[in-house]
Amino acid sequence: MKKKLPEMLNVISIMTIGWSSMILISGVINSFILSGNISQFQEALGEAKESTEVESNPMLEWALGMADNVLDYAEILNLNTILVCILSITAALLMRKLMKLGFWIYILATLTEICVPFIILKDPLTAGLVISGSVFSILFVILYSVNYKELTK
Repeated sequence: MKKKLPEMLNVISIMTIGWSSMILISGVINSFILSGNISQFQEALGEAKESTEVESNPMLEWALGMADNVLDYAEILNLNTILVCILSITAALLMRKLMKLGFWIYILATLTEICVPFIILKDPLTAGLVISGSVFSILFVILYSVNYKELTK
């Protein structure tokens, strides 16, 4: 007799697949937008930095500096997002089949989502802001770990 998928695992895996699919589509679209256009974005950012409003506002100058830092690594960060989404979707599908491997792949995806920005960005605060959305991934790791005992294969 086939084991039934627990309700909570069903809900969180559907949420993971849905959210990760939306972010994956966004990441693919961003790849096309960023491809060959980063210098134009950086040029516009440079012009914005030179405005008198920015020079008189240290907070705005700091924010534009962070944006410039992120733009330097935008393609790598975007590829990381795509990889994390693919891993997350794969993990959720495996856990829907009650496979423990899915849980460990989800852990890998979450670690990748968190570690890569800290490794490649120069400023830890910028990296922290880039990964602020990872709070939900960490919450889902906790939710999946509560259901780990339900995974049988």
